[in-house]
Amino acid sequence: MIAGSLVSSPKRGRVSWEAITALSTAFTGIVIVVTALIGIDQLRQLRAQRRDAAAVELVRSLQDTTFSNAFGLIHSLPVGISAADFHALGPRYDEAATILAFRFETIGVLVYRGTISLEITSDVIGGATIGIWQRMKNIAFEVRAEQDWPMYLEWFQWLAEQLERRGRLRETPAHIRLRDWTDPHPPPTR
Repeated sequence: MIAGSLVSSPKRGRVSWEAITALSTAFTGIVIVVTALIGIDQLRQLRAQRRDAAAVELVRSLQDTTFSNAFGLIHSLPVGISAADFHALGPRYDEAATILAFRFETIGVLVYRGTISLEITSDVIGGATIGIWQRMKNIAFEVRAEQDWPMYLEWFQWLAEQLERRGRLRETPAHIRLRDWTDPHPPPTR
């Protein structure tokens, strides 16, 4: 027998170095696979957390007084108002339109990049996005033509068109559609 070798006869019940190496290699492979699965699950959880945080931030961005006041002014206008009629309303309306335009422009980019899902955006502000775009699109088209700026409010328009394509305005309202909804996570009873 070679010194230091664990090679033995089956009668003695000793394990060979080859068997230990094989077991070690198999164990290492299992550890790698388990680690990869845990890593994939953690990435999935991280994406979900990021998506949830973005949705919360979206809601928060819609709750400030500046946005609410701007929304009230622009939403009170008729759908399809001409750019000339809009400008005749004065600087207060111009400022409100600017606030809304760039807020919706940002939301459009975030949806396109996947930071916020189109589904959450539709649920939270789908109808509002389409309604405001219908009131502001003639102003956007005027700026694009007069300033040779074809990308002006491109993401706002894109977002409104995506929501229209999904049929957002033809959906049954949530208060009717989900009338029989039950909370999947009810609070514990005391």
